[in-house]
Amino acid sequence: MGDILMSTIHLHARMNLLFASGPAPLEVDFTLKAGSLTGLYGPSGSGKTTLLRILAGLTTPEMGLIRVDDQLWLDTERRINVPTQQRNVGMVFQDAALFPNMSVRENVQFAAENRRDPIVEELLELAGLTSLANRKPATLSGGQRQRVALIRALARRPRMLLLDEPFSALDFETRAQLLSELVRLHQRFGTTTVLVTHHQEEIQRVADRFIKLERGRAAFIEPSAKAQPSIEGVITALRPEAGLAKIQIQVRNEQFTLEIPLNPSEWRLGQTVRVLMEPAVPVRKLD
Repeated sequence: MGDILMSTIHLHARMNLLFASGPAPLEVDFTLKAGSLTGLYGPSGSGKTTLLRILAGLTTPEMGLIRVDDQLWLDTERRINVPTQQRNVGMVFQDAALFPNMSVRENVQFAAENRRDPIVEELLELAGLTSLANRKPATLSGGQRQRVALIRALARRPRMLLLDEPFSALDFETRAQLLSELVRLHQRFGTTTVLVTHHQEEIQRVADRFIKLERGRAAFIEPSAKAQPSIEGVITALRPEAGLAKIQIQVRNEQFTLEIPLNPSEWRLGQTVRVLMEPAVPVRKLD
């Protein structure tokens, strides 16, 4: 199976917008590195969605240039404007916008090159959706529908993946799960990705770099040390073995057993701990 393409994308665009504080130009000029995951944040009405629409070809700026590797998608001076359907862009919005009459598998197949494309089954498995593959969207939870929307976008093998606040309507725990899923899929396919969100602290856990957009002006923000994605669980069993503490942790409906190179007397049954998703530091006490 061929992997999804990684592309370097340069955008230079200018257009007049009406902000809450009055009219001002959206004026941006930046390059997205191939395979990067860029977090785009800023206040409501700052131009974030307009910026994604320009990249996707849904909005044409008054002046603009988009170069993807050695291809021009947009050059207003030369009157080049590649249509959206030819840009090979994957998009996920707050509304999953799945086809209600299709099953989960059929939704993903619809976006793939052909129904038998091996990427369909791989994505279903990676997203933990194989057991739900024959279900219709109406029977899924909000988090499950967004997971389907995410892998459907990736099934196109897009040059660029645009995520416009796809998890903002979900509760904190489900958002954290889906961010972890996004990181895992990004590590697998390396698609050049832009994630728009109001939750700056969340994208700091997953993004390689950040763009702050305010009244149409974009500024790159140097990332601080990236926080490790984590989930909370409760210790349900302790067992010393060969100098290690084997700790069983209940996380929602799943159980994990971790080996901790510490004295088991430092831990107790019923204690709440935070399980970090990085293997180097597998668990941290919260009290």
